[in-house]
This record gives sequence, C-alpha cells and structure tokens, in this order.
Amino acid sequence: MTPTEIRTVEACIGYQFRNRALLKQAFTRSSYVNEKAGSPRPSDTQSNEVLEFLGDSILSATLAILLVEKYGSVGQNGLTTDLTEKDFSIIKSNMSDKSALANAIRRLGVGRYMRLSRGDENQNVLAQDSPNEDLFESIIAAVALDSDMDWSVIIEVVKRLDDVERLLRARTGGATKNAKTRVKEYCEKQHIPYLYEITGTEGPDHDKRFFCRLTVDGAVVTEGVGPGRAKAEMDAATKMVARLEGEGKPV
Repeated sequence: MTPTEIRTVEACIGYQFRNRALLKQAFTRSSYVNEKAGSPRPSDTQSNEVLEFLGDSILSATLAILLVEKYGSVGQNGLTTDLTEKDFSIIKSNMSDKSALANAIRRLGVGRYMRLSRGDENQNVLAQDSPNEDLFESIIAAVALDSDMDWSVIIEVVKRLDDVERLLRARTGGATKNAKTRVKEYCEKQHIPYLYEITGTEGPDHDKRFFCRLTVDGAVVTEGVGPGRAKAEMDAATKMVARLEGEGKPV
C-alpha cells in the first residue's frame, strides 16, 4: 500500500494509525505473502489471518457493549435489560453475517487496496464476500491493537464501518425468520386463520409465473408472484408482513 492509499483508508474509517504496519497487514492476504515468499525479495509483512480471527471476537464484544448501552442499565439490581439471551444471539448473528460485512467494505470502497496475489487477481476475489468479510474483521483488529484496546475508539470505527443501528433494530427474532414463518406464528398467536391460494399461472412451462393470494383472518389480502408456487407464496407473505407491520401489528 502506498502512503496515499493508507491515508485514504484512514480517512474512510476515521482513525489514524500510529503503527501503519498493522493497517498494511490488515489488507494483506495470505496468498500474497506466500507468493512473495517464493521470490528473491521476501514479503515485508504478515498476512491478515490472525487479525481476522481477533477481529471476529472484538466485533462480538463491541456489539455487546453497544447493546448494553442502548437497552440496559447498571444499578442496585445489577444489569437490567428488556432483551433476552435470544435477542442478543440474533443481533450477534446479524453482525457476523458474511454478506453484511462484505457489503460494508464495498460501500466504503477500500477493498481495492487489498494486497492480492496474481491468482487472486485472476480469480477476481474482490467480487467474493469472504475476502471482504476478512478485511472488515482485520481492520477492527488492527485498530484495536493500535489503540491499545481503547473501546471508545473501536466502537466509533465499527460505527463508521457498518450501520450499527440496523443491527440493533434486528432484535425481535423476526430478522432470522422468513416471511412465511412470521405470518404463520403471528396467526397462530392471534388465533386467526390464514390461507394461501394459487390464483393462476402465466407463460410457457419453462418460464411459468405463479400468482398467489394470501388471506389473513378472512379480510387482509396480499398478492404475490414468482417463478414457482413457493416463491409466489413467499412474495405474498413478505407483502403481508410489511402490511401488518405498517398497521403496527407485532409480526
């Protein structure tokens, strides 16, 4: 990485490194190190594999701190919160989702500074989620080490890298359940009937579209469409969840 690239990354994540070797390491894939090790001029850095491992744990701890700050309080009765262990687990799962972390790196546009081997470049690894996820976690670890584990600094960088509020909102359990499951559980809890009906199809057999009507409690109706029965039902259920949520109903 050039000094200009390093300064650009620092500006993006909102943190200036004292030891820029840590930042350079965060952007260095093991394939790059292995490729350089076989050349007359050895690599001048280590890969980000261990940083990635460390960063994964630091991310989990960071999110736990944010959850306690937002939804809990410490007093004479100890730590009190309206969140359950299941809520915490769901949010942690959202935080560690590979696509979410990879997309955060893509939004920042810093992935192009990764140090790649020729094989990586030929395989266009930057288009894959895993290398970008690894970079996200490695950056967090590099910041943590460089700041002497200053949690106030780490938390601010995590907020800069991803939309923490999005993660905090995913706390009811619905984020891990598909729309059909949410409709089913809602109706069972309210003791009301629901019905999926395929109302028609369109197109040739190799490219047929199915149309589905979902009726809840005999009155609330949404229409779905998809390339098969299951997809059409899911589309109708997704629209039903959005409609019920818009009415303030706990789906």
